[in-house]
Amino acid sequence: MQNSLFFKNVINSDSIFESIGQLNDIAKKSIGCEHISLFLMDEKHQITPASYSVNISTAVMEQLKYIVLQTQFFSQMPEGSRLSVYEADGMLRDHLLKSRYECIYGFHIKHGPSYGALLFSFPSDTQLKDDQLQLCNLIKLHMEQLIKKIQFRKQVLKQQAYESLFNTLRVKDSFTVDHCYNVAFYSTLLGAKAGVSETELETLKLGALLHDVGKLAIPDHILMKPGRLTDEEFNVIRQHPVIGFELLKELQDVEHLLPMVRWHHERMDGRGYPDQLSGSDIPYLVRIVSIADAFDAMTSTRVYRNSLHVHEVREQLLTHAGKQFDEKLVRIFLSIIDEQMQMNG
Repeated sequence: MQNSLFFKNVINSDSIFESIGQLNDIAKKSIGCEHISLFLMDEKHQITPASYSVNISTAVMEQLKYIVLQTQFFSQMPEGSRLSVYEADGMLRDHLLKSRYECIYGFHIKHGPSYGALLFSFPSDTQLKDDQLQLCNLIKLHMEQLIKKIQFRKQVLKQQAYESLFNTLRVKDSFTVDHCYNVAFYSTLLGAKAGVSETELETLKLGALLHDVGKLAIPDHILMKPGRLTDEEFNVIRQHPVIGFELLKELQDVEHLLPMVRWHHERMDGRGYPDQLSGSDIPYLVRIVSIADAFDAMTSTRVYRNSLHVHEVREQLLTHAGKQFDEKLVRIFLSIIDEQMQMNG
């Protein structure tokens, strides 16, 4: 199994159903799990949780939902608890029989206002080994990351001026919009891991989201060219940080965002653009955005090239640590990747 599928495909998804499908395929091949089901409660402690699965009947989901609520898989059951039709009794056994599964394993889902349970359902009575339970836990971690990203997208644009610019960019180039969301998400992960304060994380999130807004002014035939850019065309592309800076600087309360927009292509060795800043002259939040920007660019498929494997990207980041990127931040970011790919397949 290629664990980079976890890190990129799932984290790039904007749909819980889509990711459930991807993770379900992986779990079926690797541990014989027939279905993965997600049940989410919100901060209002709704009586009926939202439920997500693929290729499963509503009737079966209702049985699983009952089991989740009765056993309190959300909080009271230990992580990775096993429920078997041969060991359960009473109504729980009846509902498990009606679900047509002989065994389920439950894992807690927790992020922000949402909490819930991720169930792994098996058609026969199954005892998972430690490495299989570790895989289930990894799938659980990725589902939490996906939920975090979806919540992030819902709340990230709060000011009308930004939203107007961003919607204009969406019309021009939806790929750049997705890239900006990803860079904002990865920047926030890295910033949090690096100890950035909550206030600075909000600044980082917005600055990363708007870092490529200058591409609004790049001609379509250059921005979306399917082949390699000429030197002249690349020089036009290199203007987007300054263009973005000029677009935003007249708006209210954006001074704290402008460095990330103007300087996200600066390098630690002073060979970047547009101002050839180097070392500590590059603000800390800008250095974070630079790494997130490069990571998403390298792991995304474009019309002119395929994405790189996450392991290749890891090597590229290490190679350029201390030259293009802040070395300490690279190592922190690599630790995030390692956490996401802790299972060797």
